[in-house]
Amino acid sequence: MRPGGALPLEPLGPDDLDRIHAQALRLLAEVGTEVHDDEMLERLAGAGQRVDGTRVRWDADWVLAQLALAPASFTLTGRNPERRVTIGDGSLVMMPVGGPPFAHDEERGRRDGSLADHVELVKLAHASDLLPVLQSGTVEAQDREASSRHLAMDHSILRWSDRPFMVYGTSGEKARDGFELAALAAGGRDALLERPMTLAVVNPNSPLVWDGLMVTQLAACAEYGQPVAVTPFLLAGASAPVTLAAGLSVLAAEVLSGVAMAQLVRPGTPCLMGTFFTGVDMRSGGPSLGLPESVLATLAGAQLARRYGLPLRGGGGLCSGIPLDAQAAAETTMSLWATHLAGVDLAVHAAGWLEGGLVASYELMLDLELIRMFGWLARGLDVDEESLAFDALAELGPGGLFLAHEHTLERFRTDVFMSPLFRSQAHPTWEKQGARHLPAVAAGEWRRLLDSYEDPGIDAGLDEALREYVDRRTRECEA
Repeated sequence: MRPGGALPLEPLGPDDLDRIHAQALRLLAEVGTEVHDDEMLERLAGAGQRVDGTRVRWDADWVLAQLALAPASFTLTGRNPERRVTIGDGSLVMMPVGGPPFAHDEERGRRDGSLADHVELVKLAHASDLLPVLQSGTVEAQDREASSRHLAMDHSILRWSDRPFMVYGTSGEKARDGFELAALAAGGRDALLERPMTLAVVNPNSPLVWDGLMVTQLAACAEYGQPVAVTPFLLAGASAPVTLAAGLSVLAAEVLSGVAMAQLVRPGTPCLMGTFFTGVDMRSGGPSLGLPESVLATLAGAQLARRYGLPLRGGGGLCSGIPLDAQAAAETTMSLWATHLAGVDLAVHAAGWLEGGLVASYELMLDLELIRMFGWLARGLDVDEESLAFDALAELGPGGLFLAHEHTLERFRTDVFMSPLFRSQAHPTWEKQGARHLPAVAAGEWRRLLDSYEDPGIDAGLDEALREYVDRRTRECEA
């Protein structure tokens, strides 16, 4: 533990990284992991790993050799080939929230997610210029059967957007449905393999358990050649030891074992190192998102990802706050600071996350505005003859007012960040304009963004093929 002072952008020193890495390999070799899938157990035994029932003890050299097969970056190509996104080398690709069962907006309130909500949120994300990869699970379509709703949600993405997307997943069978739909859009399975359109997330059951659903989804990603973010969900003091160092060693062990299994199915499968590691509020047992330990875990996770040569999935606009209040804003901002400072490659829940991930918020405009601010910061400073403005300084001299000067008029639109949401107003002006609080302002902005949505269109034959697949598989899933 360091004394107070400047914030460490790299909280782990070289020796710290070595110790965490060494403990991760020791955990794999001596403690091992549970793997609850017979086919994968056979593969692992055939590869020389020590398999005792469902417990696998991993050979460290073999695991590292498998790790070396995973590429340091990869490209996703949307239904529209121009929607191409490279992930890796600090790419900072943003995605909307995924997984919430509920939707919320200021006009209609909190409610069970529906397919109509899903379509609207897809259109909102597509209309934004800040979310180049979409999310099939952006909200659960709870008005559809649980066994088949993934089909409607994956189709919603493919119909209303032409960008790459994350399949709904949660099992090998459901992931394969998403990949088959993507293959129809890509022009066949070979085309999808050559130009991945989708990716998926797999979450081991921390600590050190791979359940059958996640193993089959991991295998499906590898079979179709689609990237997979191996993301342990670690809660310090619950599903991991309370100390960050111990938890990071568990995280590394779980990621390394997941990457090894993916490479065993198809060498060269793109994998991301996922970090979702946060503390627990010991008063409630709930995750404490956007607080210092999760920031440190994101920064340290980035160091581990660089050590392993893997792209990093991490960060996002995470918060535990329930309403759109100061807590939610502070936690989200802390999470996004960590995302940007760590050099994250893929931020899955960058916008729309509320209530610890239970709610997809239409007022995601607040998150998008923060992301714009961080993008502005990333531009840095220009220092040249024009930006130094010596002529304007000389012309106006001491005590000059630059408000109406030609230099200001020419450059304020490009050199000053002006937010449609965050304004500097006098109190009387604010009252005259309705005394609206920020959530109400954000509600107006998402309506404006949704109205700006332009349908990318879809080939009629492709849409018919997609619908036929969805209808057939829906009947099979619900039978």
